[in-house]
Amino acid sequence: MRLTTYLGAGLLGLGALLAPLAATSEEHDAAWVERRVQQWQPTAKERRWESIGWASDLRSALRLAKEHQRPVFLFTLDGRMNVGRC
Repeated sequence: MRLTTYLGAGLLGLGALLAPLAATSEEHDAAWVERRVQQWQPTAKERRWESIGWASDLRSALRLAKEHQRPVFLFTLDGRMNVGRC
C-alpha cells in the first residue's frame, strides 16, 4: 500500500512538472502545422495553369480562338477525375 502511495504521489508530481511543457508543446505543434500548411501551398509556377483563359461554352471558345488565332483545347469530364477517366 505504501508503494502505491509513493507511485501515485510521484506521478502527480511528474504531471505537475510536465503540465507547462504540454501547453508549450501544443503551441509549438500549432505553429509547426501552420508552417507546413504554408510550405505546401502551390508556388506561382505551379498555379500558372490558372491563368488559362477558360471559356464556359464551346461557341465562346471557338469565337475567342478565331479572334486570337489560337487553338481550342477541349477538356471534358465525366465527374471522376481521380480515377483518370476524363
